[in-house]
Formats: sequence, C-alpha cells, structure tokens
Amino acid sequence: MRKLHRLAVSIDQLWPAVVLAGFLFYVSLMPLSPNDFWWHLKIGEIIFETRSVPTTSMFAWTLPADAPFVYGAWLGELLLYVLHRWGGLALVTFVRNGVTLAAFWLMAGAARARSGSWRIAALALAFGCAMSLNNLVVRPQLWSLLPFVLYAMLLRRYAAGALHCAWLLACPLIMVFWANAHGAFVLGFALLGIYFAGELVKRVLGVEGALPWRRVGWLAVMGGLTGLAALANPQGIGIVNYVAGLMGDQPSQELVVEWQSPSPSGIANVVFYASILALLAVLAYSRYRPGPTELLLLLAFLWLAWSGQRYVIWYALLVMPILAEAVVGLLRRAPRGPQNRKWLYSATAAVLFVPAVLAQPWWVERLPLPEAYWSQVQMGAEAGPLVDTTTPVDAVAYLREHPGGKLYHEMGYGSYLIWALPEQGVFVDPRVELYPYEQWRDYSSIGQGFNYGKLLAKYGADRVLLDLATQGELGLALQDDMAWAREYGDAYSEIWAAKQ
Repeated sequence: MRKLHRLAVSIDQLWPAVVLAGFLFYVSLMPLSPNDFWWHLKIGEIIFETRSVPTTSMFAWTLPADAPFVYGAWLGELLLYVLHRWGGLALVTFVRNGVTLAAFWLMAGAARARSGSWRIAALALAFGCAMSLNNLVVRPQLWSLLPFVLYAMLLRRYAAGALHCAWLLACPLIMVFWANAHGAFVLGFALLGIYFAGELVKRVLGVEGALPWRRVGWLAVMGGLTGLAALANPQGIGIVNYVAGLMGDQPSQELVVEWQSPSPSGIANVVFYASILALLAVLAYSRYRPGPTELLLLLAFLWLAWSGQRYVIWYALLVMPILAEAVVGLLRRAPRGPQNRKWLYSATAAVLFVPAVLAQPWWVERLPLPEAYWSQVQMGAEAGPLVDTTTPVDAVAYLREHPGGKLYHEMGYGSYLIWALPEQGVFVDPRVELYPYEQWRDYSSIGQGFNYGKLLAKYGADRVLLDLATQGELGLALQDDMAWAREYGDAYSEIWAAKQ
C-alpha cells in the first residue's frame, strides 16, 4: 500500500502537470511541415534497404549525381523510417510527442531538484516550453533531446557529489548513439568540457564544496572516453569536421531563419528574451550566486541561443532549472503546498492530459478545433495525419502521372519530392549546404519573379512547381509570359511548363 501511495501526486505536482498537459496538447497539434522530414525519411529508407549509408547527393538534377554529401544523422533517419514502416506518419508523430514530453518532464524534475519546489519548477517549465515551440518539428533532432537532458542531469548530480564516478560511464555509452543520430552530439562534449573547466577552477580556488582532485580528473577521463565513443560512426573523426562546416556554412547561416539570431517576434522568441530579462533580474537580487560551472553554462548556452534560433531549446532545457534555483534565492523559503498525496490529485492530473491524448495522431482529426486551425492541415491526406498545407501532396501526385522535364520548385517541396517522387529529381532541397551559394541566390530570384526567364534557362529548367503562398510573384509573372503554360493548379500550388 505504501508503494501505491507513493504513485499518487501531491497538489504541488499539479502545477507542472498543468504546464506539461497544455504543452503536449499544443505540440501534438503542430502540422508537419515538409522541409526537414520527408527527405530524412527517404534516406532512412535507403539505409534500411541497402544496409549502407549513402555518401552522395543522389536526388539533385542540378548537381552531379556523385556530388559528395555527409548524412551525419543516418541513425536518426533510419529510426524515423522504421517507425514510419511500423505505424506510418501517426507513429512517427506520436513518438515525437512522447520524447518531447519526457525531455521536458526531466527538465521539470531538474528544476524541482534545484529549487525544492514544484511550483517554481512549473514556472521554469512554462518558460522552457514556450520558448522551445519553434524547435519541435519532426526531424532527427528529436533524438538529441533525451541524450542532452541525461548528460545535464548526470553531470549536475556528479558535480554535487550525489553520484559515484561509475555513473559517468553512461556518457560514452550514450555518445555512441548520439553521434550517429544527430549533429547536436557536440553539445555533449560542451557539457563535459564546461563541467571539467568549472570544477577545476573551483578546486584550484579552494571554493567550498569543490570536488576532490580525483573526481575532477575523472571528468577529464570521461571526456576522453566520450571522444573515442563519438568515433564509432561511418565518418570517424570526419563527423566533427562536418558539424563544424555546417555551423559555418554561408547559405545555411544567411538564408535559413532558424540558423539566425532569434528576432523579438512570435511567442517563442518573445518568451526567450523575457527569460533573459527575468534571469538577469533574479540574479541581481537573489541570494543565489552561480559558481564557476553554472556561470560557464549560463554564458555558453545564452551565447549559443543568441546566435541561432535552432539552439534556443538547449538553452531552455539547461538554463531554466538554474533560473528556478535563483528564484528560490529571492524568497525566504520555497513555496510548498500540503505534501499529502491524494488519489484525487492523481485523477485531476490524469484528466488534465485527456485533451492531449485525444490530440494524438490517430484521433486528432475528430477534434472540434477552429476552422482557422484546420485550414493549415490537409484533412484525410494519404500521406498521413496533420500534413501541413505547404506539402504538395496533390501536385506531386499529378507529376507522378505526368512525369518528365527539369523541375524548378520551392525548397520545402524538394523534401517531399525526394520522398514521394525521387525519380523526378530536385532543383534544391533542405540539404542547404549541398548547393552552391550562387544557386541559392538564383533560386531566390526566380521565386520572386526576378529575371526568372534567363535564370531558368541557365539551369535548363522547363517546368515550375511553385508555392502560391511564398512564390506568388513568380506565378503572376508566368501568367503574363507567353513562353509558359499553366498545366496544373490547386489551392496551394501551381505547375507551369515551357512551351515547345
């Protein structure tokens, strides 16, 4: 009976449950945009069928077929395909939802451990969830969430003296998976390096609570073993060069919004900047003072998030628990409600998650949601549930029945073409670093209807698949061009062909 009683929740635990239930509901309703999913799914299929990782571009008709390309997230792509093979898009989406929930629940637990209060942890969780909303699309990055959180938890508890040295052996074991699943594995090295540097400074300065030299040295040993573990990938040491090159790739940095600094617009980015202000204000007045390790973590991950919108989620998962600890330093004691556990609170928590359960992909299309939401989703799409209207499902079905030609198209469309019609070939696709910067400039000019005739001729493109929402100028220009004829159109896309 005592064990069963411990499964019940207290009224304090309802606070993070409310946040997580709302967050899961929102995430579960996110439409699947084409950019960073479908091409990864195709690579996973190729790996599954050939039992080998490809090394060339394969799909781009604008580049040589043997143009080299590194598929650094090959294991993440394979996992996505296996899930899709077992349960279609619904299972893939469901797993994304579950992994996301688990990562943020662990973050809430870390905030609770630092602050001693589930209520303050709920505040930190709300900040973290809200600012991460731009980073939760279905793509291989989702396989980095739990490794990152586990690294942060292990190293935090080790530095606090709460874990035996042997626990850190989990770091190289996790890295074997992480280095093959997604490029964010470099954050594991960043965490190890920061904890080693911070704890070394504490030891040298004789700060109270500093780790013994033996435990500081064990961090260095784990860093070395983790580095060796990361070499267990098809690229070997080359995977590090690939990630470094990607982070400095000019087309990615200049043309893709998520690689750029977060602009103070939209809910996620506004909350990110609000969290910085809150953190500065709390640290200024709190009795809590970050030690060398916490200070390095704050500076490193704030810089990382500031440098690119795609990195905000790592800042959220790592820094918000620190914010929770600092908030407690403003108070005489952590706020706590009655700690008696009651099954009524457990039932309440379960009810909170009912909408999120109903929003899972197998049942979501039955929900009575506003028309404004359903206008973003292709209801009953053959590809699966919650497919974004920016996915050219019907247009590609037309191309399948009327193949041929060298096709210019919107970048995200290229991702879906790689999956659904790879024999067509793509002009560009979300593998941004694969294509020369000049080609991306030409792609952008064509999409804006600027000098499109000469540029299309330059590449030999004789068909156009355009997105009416983002390439409307090109559509208007083609309407007035006697050299082109419209052969297909729906509410989202148009296909034009050059007249012979």
